Amino acid sequence: MMLPISGGCACGKVRYDCSEKPIVQLICHCRDCQHASGAAFAATIFVPADRLEYKIDTELHFYDVQAESGRTLRRNSCGECGSPISAHWPDLPGVVLLAVGGLDDQSVFEPTHELWVSRAQAWHPFLPHTIKLEAGPTDDVVRDPLRAYFAARKS
Repeated sequence: MMLPISGGCACGKVRYDCSEKPIVQLICHCRDCQHASGAAFAATIFVPADRLEYKIDTELHFYDVQAESGRTLRRNSCGECGSPISAHWPDLPGVVLLAVGGLDDQSVFEPTHELWVSRAQAWHPFLPHTIKLEAGPTDDVVRDPLRAYFAARKS
């Protein structure tokens, strides 16, 4: 994977570079992700917040939503064109969830899991190689890889 991972919005007023490989990569079929992406699912990579640098030439629009897990998720989008940029959990500030649709090179996306398949649209096919979870992620999908990543950085 070539670093940095770069991306931005449709109008180009929001750009970003991440100097680290994604920690977690997944597809989420929950209704909130469907609404936020405007599609059948959201494709997301989790990156360390301190390795992500934004270049912003407009206002970002932020909004909080309560996810199906019950956790608050803060989403942001370009204030000019409305493209989804990223999201984060306020209680986990060290991680940013980037929308794969904004990546310059989407071929870096290699999802391992599909979440909330119980909410997936019947007409949408699943990827054959992903692990499917009926609801939200178990610790081994998100929390454990995040803990391992940050523990390795401290040592």
